[in-house]
Amino acid sequence: MMIYMSEFLQKNNSVIFHTLSYNETVFSQEKINFQVKSYFSNNVLKFFSFICIAFNIRKNDFIIVWNSPMHFVWVLSKILFRSKAKIIWWNHHCPWYYSINANLFIRLKRYIEKRLVKRIDRVLSNSKYLKWVIDNTWNIDSKILYPVLDDRFLNYKYGEMTKDNIILSYGRREAGKNLEMIFNTYDDLKNKISDLILIVWWEWSELQKFIPKYKNDRNVKFLWNLNINQVLENLSTSTLFLFPSKIDSFWLVQLESMSAWNPVICFKKKSEEEIVTNGVNGFCVESENDFIQKTHEVLINPTLRKTLSLWSLETSKRFTSKTFEKQLENIFGF
Repeated sequence: MMIYMSEFLQKNNSVIFHTLSYNETVFSQEKINFQVKSYFSNNVLKFFSFICIAFNIRKNDFIIVWNSPMHFVWVLSKILFRSKAKIIWWNHHCPWYYSINANLFIRLKRYIEKRLVKRIDRVLSNSKYLKWVIDNTWNIDSKILYPVLDDRFLNYKYGEMTKDNIILSYGRREAGKNLEMIFNTYDDLKNKISDLILIVWWEWSELQKFIPKYKNDRNVKFLWNLNINQVLENLSTSTLFLFPSKIDSFWLVQLESMSAWNPVICFKKKSEEEIVTNGVNGFCVESENDFIQKTHEVLINPTLRKTLSLWSLETSKRFTSKTFEKQLENIFGF
């Protein structure tokens, strides 16, 4: 998303992309027309990198911040180097560290953050739900900037809606993503639905504990290190997308799946209900039993599946590049 935003802003401005986590594969897959500066990311040299970034950005007009702790660095530039830049912090996940029994480090972070966040000129959220969380956490009226669905998903020729019973799930694994629910659903339904296939693409380290159990099951397929074309190919052959996470504020993988006519089964949260409408483009459920039951219901009911699929496609079209750029124009005044 930051690469995409940088490309858009580069059209009328000079953009420099600062990062501690430079991924050559990710950047090489994109058309980069802006300058990229990478820094040391190991714990020993990370603080030195923060100081370097704070110094290098001191003369910028706008500074767009992604996730924590980079917003501290941007404020540090104002304090140490008298930067006059306007700081914009685009939040992509809930500040979970405000709702746990924290250690000394987390408590210190919260203390400092509550004071420094007032020096950020504009706070953005990626959903209505996250806006509500931010407003209640820091008493800040944030603005919503919805993520954009990559045009390659919307323009891909998926063809006819598949009649196969293929369930798909992929994403970035963290605590609370509830990956086990995917396999529980498959185990419950594999004897009820003939030729049921499960395709799973998550981080390799997390999948390793499931592979021994399913190594002899030809209907379970583990994927990793996919490029976007391979993602599109797998979406094009799938029937239904399972999204078991219980912590996200907004996830693009749902929209990616919807662009391929795949309805979504997910757990009911305020964030999910911004995308998934019960009985229209999928189902938001409250329990694990309901998660399995709705998956079963969609797979065995071709009429329901067709209706959900058509509306899933329409939902994905709400998050186009044109819509995203219009949001940016309203925020930056271009």
